[in-house]
Amino acid sequence: MPLRADARANRAALLTSAARLFTDQGPDVALDAIARDAGVSIATLYRHFPSREALIAEAYGAEIAALGEVDLAEGTAADALTRWLARFVEYARTKRALGDLVHALPEGSSPPAREVIVDALERILAAGARDGSLTTDQDAQDVLALLAGLWTLPDGPEWPARAGRLARFVVAGLKSSDSLTGQPPL
Repeated sequence: MPLRADARANRAALLTSAARLFTDQGPDVALDAIARDAGVSIATLYRHFPSREALIAEAYGAEIAALGEVDLAEGTAADALTRWLARFVEYARTKRALGDLVHALPEGSSPPAREVIVDALERILAAGARDGSLTTDQDAQDVLALLAGLWTLPDGPEWPARAGRLARFVVAGLKSSDSLTGQPPL
């Protein structure tokens, strides 16, 4: 059954407040603070979201789904990886405090972040194998293991530059030797 207009408005207000407060204050922000910020009762929050995990999954579902979007239409797969990593770094920057929680959401969360990220990386790596721009000896799990380092970088003003260097290092390490020399793949 569709939600009434006031219930839809309450749900939207909760999601807006949750996304902002989780980002600003971290994953341990009190749920009653989120409800208060949204202008609803804690009971209303729990009516829409039975757990903190359910609220996080819903608040970040669209952003996680966006990580699954891969644009292979322009340039090589290595170029697509560079563009995708820029989005991933931005996601990591804004969700640093939530990293463990977002990536450990329970089965059935919509969508599970790890699955979305691995799928996107698999598509990019497969395209790179086809066009010769990326090596074929790593898999998506290897790349994700490298990217997990973003969550271990120290906070501070140097974080964006350091994360950008890490992303460039990942792309450079995945480029095939043929793509580096400009030679067509064998």
